[in-house]
Amino acid sequence: MINDSLQETVRLIQKLDQAAIAPGYVPRMPRPIPPSPWSHIMKVFFPAVISLIVLVFDATVSFSALIEGRVYLDANQNGRWDEGETGVPGVLVSDGLRVVATDASGRYRLDNDEACALLWITVPRDHRPTASFWRWADGGHSEDFGLARHPQSDNFCFIQITDTHIGNAEALRQFARQTNKLPIPIAFVVNTGDMVRDSMGEDLKEARKLFERYIEAASAFEPPQFNVPGNHDHAGIGVKTVNKNDPLWGKGLYRHLFGPMHYSWDWGNVHFVALDGTRFPPYAEKLGTEQLAWLKADLSFQPHDKPLVLFCHQSVAVTKNVSGGLEDTQELAGALQGRNVLGLICGHLHLTFTSQLGEFPVYQTGAFCGGGDHDEWVWAGPCSDGSPQGFRLVQIKNGQLKTAYSNREGHYPLYVSSPVAPLKSHSAQSGKMEIEVVAMDFGKPVEVTAQYADQPVPLKMVSREELWSTWKGTVDTSLADDGEQVVRASSRLGDDVSTCDVHYLVLNGRRTQPYQADAPARLTFQVYKVQGAAEILFNDKPLGTVAANTPDKTVLTFDIPSDRLAKVNRVTVGEGGPFSLKYIKMEYKEHFVSDLRYYRVSGHSFRKATSSPPRPERDALYFCLP
Repeated sequence: MINDSLQETVRLIQKLDQAAIAPGYVPRMPRPIPPSPWSHIMKVFFPAVISLIVLVFDATVSFSALIEGRVYLDANQNGRWDEGETGVPGVLVSDGLRVVATDASGRYRLDNDEACALLWITVPRDHRPTASFWRWADGGHSEDFGLARHPQSDNFCFIQITDTHIGNAEALRQFARQTNKLPIPIAFVVNTGDMVRDSMGEDLKEARKLFERYIEAASAFEPPQFNVPGNHDHAGIGVKTVNKNDPLWGKGLYRHLFGPMHYSWDWGNVHFVALDGTRFPPYAEKLGTEQLAWLKADLSFQPHDKPLVLFCHQSVAVTKNVSGGLEDTQELAGALQGRNVLGLICGHLHLTFTSQLGEFPVYQTGAFCGGGDHDEWVWAGPCSDGSPQGFRLVQIKNGQLKTAYSNREGHYPLYVSSPVAPLKSHSAQSGKMEIEVVAMDFGKPVEVTAQYADQPVPLKMVSREELWSTWKGTVDTSLADDGEQVVRASSRLGDDVSTCDVHYLVLNGRRTQPYQADAPARLTFQVYKVQGAAEILFNDKPLGTVAANTPDKTVLTFDIPSDRLAKVNRVTVGEGGPFSLKYIKMEYKEHFVSDLRYYRVSGHSFRKATSSPPRPERDALYFCLP
């Protein structure tokens, strides 16, 4: 008994030491114990006994606390419970591991094994919190959550943005103001992570500044906001000098500012779930056993036919040549089996497409910040597949989910949804090219047009949803010279005009305009898996070599004089190889030029020049100068 008691005391001291630095937590001190004849003896011998026990025994007794409270209708909306305010039954309360529901009087009890727990409620339909839906709790007093009535229709729309990577705070403010003025009501806005540029690579002070910048910009949204953590929202995990014991390190800063990393809420007749797909150390894209257990507990309170929508920053589905999904994707699919999942919505890849997790649709959303080159990997252009910096509109109606992606600019935004350049597609455009344009017209008589090489492209509406329309047309790419060419789509209603440009690599063998570069260029890339010496050709003439057995990640640089440059430049391998390369770019007059067919920081593989059958387009890299 003495051994058990001392072990528990040691564990309690350790827990209190840790809890004392937890954000927003003030540890409770025990009541004073009256002095006794044993006081002097214990004062002398107790520290020695504790030291001996710690040395000899492994303390295994865990700290536990009972957290109690109520969820109530906050009649005066002052954020605290007042006498006479009634409880709300059936509201879920969780600490991230356990889930309980409030009883008929709105009260709950939750056992917790942490000295300081992050506690939250699943905000029920037709309600909103009158204060925060989450808080730090230690069981020292009643943890009460106030709600106000907020009627909600079963039919509603919401907006998802992702990978804002602040960054460009004014762009987010402008989009928020635009969202507030849309001709349809928006129930809420979800950001599925990577809210800030890269808190992983910053110290905690700078990381906090990034988050505060995001919070200030996002405050311009009038609809409620829900946030989901991304990998770049984990403060300092990529900085070796950051103190890993700091409570704000890793997930700490996000939790301090936004609350739970995973949670749920109800809106209308839909149950929404936010998931955290980042684990470390070491870095892994997975949910983990504890979060999966929480998900199952959360869903156990939902009828199997209740509509579900889930959010995760990382892609939850395996997509060939694009994403391996989460490490525990199959476990997630198992937890959802037999459920009425309307969709899973993700970010992370800076790509726009739809895939499947078993029978469930997975909507992959392009980045709000677009993409960039190796040095400016965000806020420097379109997404990796050529789709614009944008957002996703989701409509829930009659128990079904419909959704469309679009450019983030304009009152009636639109974008060229096909063809795009998905990762590793390798395709250049030639001859006739069929295009598809999605216009968010919100059911209004918006005029939709397209243009290529200063010539109009006739479009025909081929499908009509309530809030957007789809148009198709044919582009004759031979109307323009080889190189980087643009299809511009436009929408017009009165004086409101929205445009969206998509860039393509066009190769028809047409060169009608002479081109003379007035500066040299520099080609740079990293090499991997070099299996033999290789000769690099630039516009079919020798440029340099990759030596045999060149170590992986070696950066090679080739200077190119201006008289060797053309409007469209082709890089191939003459003899040798194979090898792979990444971070490929050409620098010309302070411009960073990439092959338009590739994800800007992805790679390319050169096979041996003698390989058969020949792949002239796939075995070459093309750089179009401005």
